[in-house]
Amino acid sequence: MAKTQSKRIVRIKATSWATFQGTLAGVIGLGVAVLHSLDSTVQVADATDSVLRGMAFGLATGIVSILVVPLVYFGIGWVVGVVQGWVFNVVVGAAGGLVFDLEDE
Repeated sequence: MAKTQSKRIVRIKATSWATFQGTLAGVIGLGVAVLHSLDSTVQVADATDSVLRGMAFGLATGIVSILVVPLVYFGIGWVVGVVQGWVFNVVVGAAGGLVFDLEDE
């Protein structure tokens, strides 16, 4: 029979939640940037008379987006995570905490 313990969470570190949120948003931003890079490369290659030149310019904008967009998404996600962590701490403090049952395996 496994032993069960009840633990109460009364607050979280807002910056650790923000880091989690920022990382998740950065991964989503990377996916968006890759899709934008592919779209940009195809559009610029279609718009120019030289396919090689069009692909080079399209890849250049795509590479910049792959570097910049995840960083912007991370920054926005981190700020949203700090706000969420702060609100969580206020609500959990007013409610008296959250109780979790933990079971040893």
